[in-house]
Amino acid sequence: MKKQDSRVLKIAVPLVTAAIIVGAWAVAAAAVGEPIVLPSPLAVLKEFFLLFADGAFYAGYFATLGRSLIAFAASFTLAYAAAVWARRSEIVSRTVMTVLPLVRALPTVAVALLLVLWTSSRAAAVIVTMLVVFPTLYTNAENSLSAVTAELSEMCKVYRVPKKTRVVKIYLPLVAPSAVTAAGAGFSLNVKLMVAAEVIAATARGLGPQLNIDKINYETAHLLALVLAIVVTGIAVELAARLVSRAMVKKYA
Repeated sequence: MKKQDSRVLKIAVPLVTAAIIVGAWAVAAAAVGEPIVLPSPLAVLKEFFLLFADGAFYAGYFATLGRSLIAFAASFTLAYAAAVWARRSEIVSRTVMTVLPLVRALPTVAVALLLVLWTSSRAAAVIVTMLVVFPTLYTNAENSLSAVTAELSEMCKVYRVPKKTRVVKIYLPLVAPSAVTAAGAGFSLNVKLMVAAEVIAATARGLGPQLNIDKINYETAHLLALVLAIVVTGIAVELAARLVSRAMVKKYA
């Protein structure tokens, strides 16, 4: 009975929360009475569905998604490589712990503008996103790898478990589920940061430039429709990552 109630709450609470947010938005839009300032949810939803018939949207969407994938893949690989190396070397661990606060403290706008001067607007957006996402991914990597304890590694050595068997049969089942969940959340954050970086770096193609054009032309409903597309993408990626993570847990259980 408790499990059934828990499942109902998991579905009901998000739906009720979303309904309250949309309801408050509709009331606020009606009170303002200016679609340029705050369009109604229905107007934004209409613009959202019209996006799927707009070739410019697809060009911008996949350009942003492509840059996001490049930035995320690079950050994810570097984060896990650094985390593994840091577990093996005290010097590397201290070096990373020194660099991370500096990376977190970097002013994103200033870095983006400098990178535009040094590279190109496209490269600047990718590099800025990598720098901002890397500390979060590194922390997630540390948490995932913490499942592989020193005692477990020592036991594998004592029993002379082959390295391939250790990685595939022991380490991977412990690390993979949490790593996939973290990757889903990380990529969702990555997409949002990429859009912001595109706006700052003034890239020629992407969702960022489209948002900027909508702002200039006071196309608020279209702007919010693009924001909704970004939000839906992030939620879809996170949900997919959670499903894959749960499947892994069941497989390795």
